[in-house]
Amino acid sequence: MVFTSKIISLEEKRADLIIKYRKFVIDKKELQDDRVIFRLTSGKQKIIMHVILGQKTIGISYVRELQEMVENEGADKGILVGDGKYTYSARSSADDKSGIELIPPTLPTFDIFEHELVPMHEKVTPSELKELIEKYHAEPYQFPWIKFNDPISIILGAKPGDVLKIIQNSETAGKSISYRYVV
Repeated sequence: MVFTSKIISLEEKRADLIIKYRKFVIDKKELQDDRVIFRLTSGKQKIIMHVILGQKTIGISYVRELQEMVENEGADKGILVGDGKYTYSARSSADDKSGIELIPPTLPTFDIFEHELVPMHEKVTPSELKELIEKYHAEPYQFPWIKFNDPISIILGAKPGDVLKIIQNSETAGKSISYRYVV
């Protein structure tokens, strides 16, 4: 009997979680020496994701290379996933203006939503947010907070100012819905 198994790196596991929960569609997957390059779509948005394999330090050269690919291919955004630490210059050059998102190496490599104690989370759309504000007569910042660097916020791509909807199943209350404001 022959067993074939593909060993998936920690970086690829993180990338798979992001692709799954942000509902990206993989258009193309390309393997290179030290990285995997994904070309993704989400609606009309085009995203390029670089998964850097086996590097303990990720410098500005990786960020610049991804920025160049995003510009040349007309993509809307770039995502960099690595297992090493990002240098100061890499972190400072990747921001909302540059369109590059750095996924921290501290992000869990397992699916946290499969744990029985973690309820399902989803980002609230602008129209749903407007309804929430009218229903509760409250501004979004008045909801309980969740940090932008929380693993759930990172996986869902939530930025400060977004609102997350949390759906819990309860033995006594049935289905319970709550909201968190991302800070």
